[in-house]
Amino acid sequence: MNPRIYLLHAYRFSVAPCEEAFQRLWPQAETIRLLDEGLYADAGADGSLPDNIVPRLASLFRHCVLSGAKGIVFTGSTFGPAVEAARAGIEVPLLKADEAMSDLAVKQGQRILLLATAKRAMPVIRRNLEHAAKAAGASPEIGEVWVENAQAANNAGRAAEHDRLIAEAAAAHGESWDAIVLGQMSMAPARSVMPAELAARVLTSPDASAIRIRELVGAG
Repeated sequence: MNPRIYLLHAYRFSVAPCEEAFQRLWPQAETIRLLDEGLYADAGADGSLPDNIVPRLASLFRHCVLSGAKGIVFTGSTFGPAVEAARAGIEVPLLKADEAMSDLAVKQGQRILLLATAKRAMPVIRRNLEHAAKAAGASPEIGEVWVENAQAANNAGRAAEHDRLIAEAAAAHGESWDAIVLGQMSMAPARSVMPAELAARVLTSPDASAIRIRELVGAG
């Protein structure tokens, strides 16, 4: 029986990149999508979260387990600390979107550039990178670039513009960095429009999450 993996999203544009990665890297998994856009609707522009966010997330996680999940990937990078609190007691592997990507970035080199389209998520992702570095006994240099208009373009249905803006930011700022981290799952398609040398240093959370959750559920 193929393991059932729940892909839990708070942003609709994270769905397709995540499912593409699983189809390519772990096609044997039975992936189930679950989208709750109310999570981001209730988050503040500064990244602040409502008081009830932890029980809401815990309820979603329990629903996944009761529905037969063997593993869960939560893809909303802004919610990292709340996910950590809500996953206590969940008896299946539960992965935050950028956890595995942060570990890979630390292994890839001493200079890590974070590109993000969601400004409010950048401190959360940076903390994950710093935590991964500490766990690995490393002290990398971490840079940050907010791709200011890319998310607005994606929300308006201009996916090609979204990808182009990210690719241009990576080309403009990424030359001297060992690893270039795309902070949001929705950014992953932009790697396909980058030059090969640049794309080779780019890490995406859909790919990293698919590989890590496969390992965590014991599927190789």
